[in-house]
Amino acid sequence: MDLWSWFDSNEGVLSGIAAALVIFGALITVGRSFLFRLFRPDDKQTHLSLTQLSSPSPHPIQFADSDGVNIAYNVQGKTDPTLLVSPGIISNLHVSANLPPIKNTMEALGKFARVINFDKRGQGLSDPISAVATLPERVKDIQAVADSTQSEKFFLMGISEGGPMSIKFAEENPHRVRGLILFGTTAKFIRSEDYPIGISERSLNVTGENWGQGNARDILFPSISREVMDDATYKGFEKLLADKRSIIQIVEYMKTLDVRALLPNLRCPTLVVHFAGDLAVPSRMGRYLADHIPNAEFLEIAGVDHCDLANAPEAIETIRQFMSR
Repeated sequence: MDLWSWFDSNEGVLSGIAAALVIFGALITVGRSFLFRLFRPDDKQTHLSLTQLSSPSPHPIQFADSDGVNIAYNVQGKTDPTLLVSPGIISNLHVSANLPPIKNTMEALGKFARVINFDKRGQGLSDPISAVATLPERVKDIQAVADSTQSEKFFLMGISEGGPMSIKFAEENPHRVRGLILFGTTAKFIRSEDYPIGISERSLNVTGENWGQGNARDILFPSISREVMDDATYKGFEKLLADKRSIIQIVEYMKTLDVRALLPNLRCPTLVVHFAGDLAVPSRMGRYLADHIPNAEFLEIAGVDHCDLANAPEAIETIRQFMSR
């Protein structure tokens, strides 16, 4: 029996393991929360509302022109070195500034870097478009933001769906990328005969089909406790970010992504960071990146988070050291 068939025939077992990892991760999160409150008793958790999540970002919103499309971005943190961040499946600069996993991660990175975040075309505060952008268009958006912020040479961080576009930019613009950081991402999402470690098409489809129902919170944002955001608010949060039709279109786009052929061509220093129990993009896909990019480093972090580095101080420190070489 080949590996692909094994995945399909053992899907029930794998789902059980995934559920156990989610529960284990939740216990870790509860433990961290308890210790945090124990040593900082005056610091109270805030229950987030949709109004708070959509409040204006404290970082001024600016716009870069990418072939006539306005790409929204903001800047926070130190003055140097520069870290330009390509976001995941969906982004909104206002929401990102208020959502704990992203807000806390960017604040941690901003203690030693000039951090630039942007909304991809058609998302968040950037101009709407009639169809999902192509990979070349996404690469142009990175360049537009870099040019607008006078970032001639910078570190580039690709998170989840932002990984392939970052890989393509780094391969096409080696003179501008000081280093590449790939976090919770992959060169190819969908499983195929020559890539049996990928995600099944059925699993990827579920993301779009169930959007707005809150089913993905323990996969995408397990570090957000229900004390901070209850399930009803989380459902509203998904709808605030994008409608179901838009997510289904993005999922279809993700199925086409495949930058494996570019990996051997990368010449910049590369750091691959992945949570061991990431349920959205399994760590095996991060290992594939590190194995196929020349001289890449691989950091696997204990936990089931997908994009919350604020709960992983060892990862933040590794990134700091990577950017200070």
